[in-house]
Amino acid sequence: MNYKPLLVILIFGLFYTNAQQKSEISFKEVKHKYGCRNCYGSLVVKKGSFSDTIYGGQWGNTVNYKLVKIDKKDYIHTSYNYGFAMGETHTIHKILSLDEDVFLESVFEKEIKIYQETHRKYNGIPTNFIFEKEVQVSIKNGIEFDIKLVVSYCPEVEDVPCDQLFEESYIEFYKIN
Repeated sequence: MNYKPLLVILIFGLFYTNAQQKSEISFKEVKHKYGCRNCYGSLVVKKGSFSDTIYGGQWGNTVNYKLVKIDKKDYIHTSYNYGFAMGETHTIHKILSLDEDVFLESVFEKEIKIYQETHRKYNGIPTNFIFEKEVQVSIKNGIEFDIKLVVSYCPEVEDVPCDQLFEESYIEFYKIN
């Protein structure tokens, strides 16, 4: 019996299966069982025979994530907001590699304070100063943050509205690779 055709089919099948396995990326979101404020969720990422876990988020939820391509390479962009006591919120953005030799290693990380509330007396009146940043993110050959900062003050006096002190917009760009 001639086994050569069967052997050739088997070898091509293995190559095809291996090529398919290397290109498939899957995700599994795992919420923390308690869902507490400081409890991270888990995002399990698999690519072929590689598997690892990204921890992050808040209230037991996982990070937000998106597959992105930068310079013809695949990456994962993750982000999540994290709140601190005393009225402070941060957003954290990461770009993680999907290359086999550096699987899920961070190639970029940026933390931005997007909200802060500070209580002070202003002209003898208790006042809350509010710093808010609205951040839009775009990814092309790097990561771009289009940031709008608004600073306002809110006197703690009934029927007195908040006033905006100033507004500023700027762009931060970081090249990847």
